[in-house]
Amino acid sequence: MSVVPAYRMGPHPGPESEVTMTARCMDGGCVWEAAPTPRPVDGAAGCAAHTAATGHGVFAVRLEYIALVTSGAAGGGEGSG
Repeated sequence: MSVVPAYRMGPHPGPESEVTMTARCMDGGCVWEAAPTPRPVDGAAGCAAHTAATGHGVFAVRLEYIALVTSGAAGGGEGSG
């Protein structure tokens, strides 16, 4: 018997599920970084503003979130049975 994980993304209320976005410019020696934000749209706007001001258009973007993991076996999810 093999177990195959199934990943489902869904919103969860509460601070334990907050998303954090960070970004930094990858153009040569540029040291610009966006302030960490729980609103990815704000981080993207920061990247766009930096591009408009400098012409730099390549960024390393990181989205971090807390994964709340449950077993599909108890709820009869995919792969159980």
